[in-house]
Formats: sequence, C-alpha cells, structure tokens
Amino acid sequence: MLLAKLSFAALLGASLVAAQLGATYKCDPAVCKAPACRCASTAAPVANPPQFLMLTFDDSIQDSVWTQAQSLIANRKNPNGCPAKATWYTQVFYSDPYLTQTWYAQGNEIADHTVDHITPTGTYQQIEGMRKWASELAGIPLGEIKGFRYPFLNYSAESIAMITKMGFEYESSMSASGADNVWPYTLDYGTVNDCLGTYPLCGVNLNATGLWEVPMYGVTGTDGAQHLMDPYNDVGVTPEATTAMYRTAFDAHYAGTHVPFGVYLHPVWLGKTAPNPTNPVVTADGTPKLNAVAAFLDYAMTQPNTWMVTASQMVEYMKNPVPADQLAAQPYMSCTPNPPLPTNICNAVAGATAAGAAAPEVCNLITGAFKTCYGCPVSAPTLLDPSPAKVNTARFPLPKTCDSLWWDPVTGTCTCTAPGCTYTATARPVNMDQNSIYAVGGGNGTAGGNGTSSATPGSGSSSGNGTPVSTTAPAKAAASGIIAGLEPLYAAAAAVVVGFFA
Repeated sequence: MLLAKLSFAALLGASLVAAQLGATYKCDPAVCKAPACRCASTAAPVANPPQFLMLTFDDSIQDSVWTQAQSLIANRKNPNGCPAKATWYTQVFYSDPYLTQTWYAQGNEIADHTVDHITPTGTYQQIEGMRKWASELAGIPLGEIKGFRYPFLNYSAESIAMITKMGFEYESSMSASGADNVWPYTLDYGTVNDCLGTYPLCGVNLNATGLWEVPMYGVTGTDGAQHLMDPYNDVGVTPEATTAMYRTAFDAHYAGTHVPFGVYLHPVWLGKTAPNPTNPVVTADGTPKLNAVAAFLDYAMTQPNTWMVTASQMVEYMKNPVPADQLAAQPYMSCTPNPPLPTNICNAVAGATAAGAAAPEVCNLITGAFKTCYGCPVSAPTLLDPSPAKVNTARFPLPKTCDSLWWDPVTGTCTCTAPGCTYTATARPVNMDQNSIYAVGGGNGTAGGNGTSSATPGSGSSSGNGTPVSTTAPAKAAASGIIAGLEPLYAAAAAVVVGFFA
C-alpha cells in the first residue's frame, strides 16, 4: 500500500488523513491529540509497533460455553510471560454471575452487550441494566466495564451519542477491511468505517467526543467475500478454510503496518452441540470449528512481538503508543498483583475449586440455576429488574472503595492492605433513569474522560435512543405483570443458549 511507503511525518498530515479515508472525514492531528483524541489512520502510531491480536466472545457466559472459551486462552502467553487476555461482550440473560466474575478474576475483560440482546441498537435500559447486573450480582467494578458492543452490530448516531454520555470508554461494532483498516481511534470527528454499510454514518456528527472506536477487522475468503464473526458458519467456509483465511489475513497485517487483528466468536458454535444442528451450514459437533480457531491462535502467537490483548488494553496502548520493545514495561500489560490475590474469600479467584467462605451461593430460579458471591436474587433477572432484591441480605454489596478481587462479601471487609491494591471507583453510578445522563453535572463520570455530547433527551426518533425509564408505580406494575407472564417461556428456553448472533 502507498501508506506503508510514506514518511511518518507525512502520515500525520490532516489533508492526507482526509484524502486516504474519504472526503467527509476531516481530522487534524495537530488538534486531535492523545490521550483524549486520536485521528483515524492506517499508519502505525509509532515506528516498530507490536502486532496486537484481539480475541472476543459475545453473549452469555454459562457452563455450556465456558470450556470452549477457556481452551482458547489457556496456557497462552504474551512476550512478557503474562497470560494472554480476551474480552467477553456479555449479555445478562442466561449468564452465570460467578463465571462472569471468574472471567474478570482471571484478568480478562467484561464488556457490555445489553440485558437480553433483543433491541438491535440497545436502549438505555438494556445497556444500563447490564451494568447494574454485572456490578451487583457478578462483582464487576463499574469502572472496569469500559466497552460496549451493539447486538447484531446494529448502531445509530443517536445510540452512539447515548453511550458516550453514559461514560463508556470505547465501542467495538464497526467493521473494517481494506482501505479503512485503521488503528483504533476516537469518534470526535466521526467514523471512517462501514461507510457503505447498512447504517452508513460517515460524514455524520456522532456527538461522541472521546469515545474510542475499536474496529472489528474483517478477513477475505478465497471467494473474495468478506467475513467477520464466526466465519466457519458462512456458506462454503470449512473449519480448515477458516484457519487458512485467518492466517492469510493475519500475515498481511503483520507484514504491513501491524494494524491490529481480531478473532470474533460466539462460543455457542464451538461446543459439542450446536444450537441449530438441522442447518446444513453448521455441524452438530462444533469441535472442528474450535480446533480451527485454536490452530490459528497457535500460529499467530508464535510470531515475534505478537500480543493477545483485551479491547481496553488496546485502547490504553493507543493513548500512549510505544515501540514493541517497550510494551512489556507498560502498567496495563503487567500480570503480577502486589500483594498476591487472596483465595479464602468469595472473589472467584479460586474458580470452580472454591470452598468454604470462598464458595459462591447456588441460586435455583425459574430460568435455571446460577451461582453468585453476592446473594441469590428473589427472582430471575429481567429487563425491568436486572438485579432483583436478594434472598440472603447478609451478603455485602461491592463498595466503590474496593475491587471485587479484594472484597469479602461475607464479612463486608476489603482485604486490601497495601498501596498496590487500593481502588476507588470513579465511573458513573448506576442510574436506571435515562434522563440522568442529560442532567446538569450528570452523565459520563470519568470512565473514559469522554462525553461532551450535545445530544438531548429523546432526540430524533431512532430506536437507539430508547425512551426514559418510567418511574411511575402503575407503569412498573403493568410491565412486571407482562414479564411475569413471560417467565414460563424463559424457563422453557433456559436449556437453550440464546443470542446466537452478535
């Protein structure tokens, strides 16, 4: 590509940025400066950058998909000897809070993927409800829920402005390939991705100051078609072809400007029983697909200076890019807690082997059983009530002044006694009233330092903006009755993994 041959100084030119990525994109690097802002560019942000690889999973975290996800990250190490990390865009329905907390305790990332995965662009209630559930039932500190991915990868200008106001640091739903294979960037000056897609937003003011876009990087098959999520499910693509496709695309990234690479999966397709075995495109046994992905990861992680990171680690890098030989020294790449994490409290560090005071409670609900360290709810989570009142009120909720890795919910004690583990949440508190993000002094908190959006409540008619959550008792009572009527259907579906798509 021409860009690979141009000087670094020339690549920073605003005119070149606009010319390369389209006339509608006008971002001046002299004004848009890291860490708060970064222009989109196909050029490496520094000389000799690392090669980043992002592995992501979508939808519910439950026993039926846990083994597959764990097998893809187990025993993989980054060049500094630390475990490779991945991001899980998590929906509430059918997720197990304790497994969710275990994923976080392993050093991986939990990101928001709404409550039930039904509304494509994600209403406020869908998105905020996941934050409430994750913090109150799964022990994920609000400040660590930094990212969002839209269900079905459907977004709108209004919904992007909304999540900016909600304080998210990044979103990862826009696809990139070829000329728009850019490094992560902020949406201050709009987007350069999906300009010809279903929801083309190039040239549109997104009111998304400071919100990072972590593109989803597509791969090209032998048929010339573009593939993104679960390519082994696409017509004519075998597991073996998937491995080859990933390798070819990765090699192009690696030999070029080291633009990050991504593998985007729904782990439901990788188990012994696929959700739709009658579909001729898929097989009843997902093991060959799992092996195909593992074979590619085995290959990629043997390439020098290749790092498998979470999306939030990727954003941290873009705030202050460094050459590959300096990455190991960056704090966000460290893997040694100081002091060591306790294993005698219910913090999910011990995982499935937890016993005694470290063991979670088992909650038997109409939608099935799940585990949690924070007290069983009186009913299954719903969209209207994602974190119901607790049966066991003796369990102490996670405070703002302690990470769940150090919090003992049985005694209500923060076991952190050293400077290296101190924690104070600065993220926006949960508030199920959408109007709260537009109130004076309300909104985005400091999760990503973003959100000077000029959007107003209920602006436009896009479904992405949703409607403010009603606080009237009659409306809540009526809606609760509808939900109660649906709960038998939830029970019937509990054995089936839902949310097969993004």
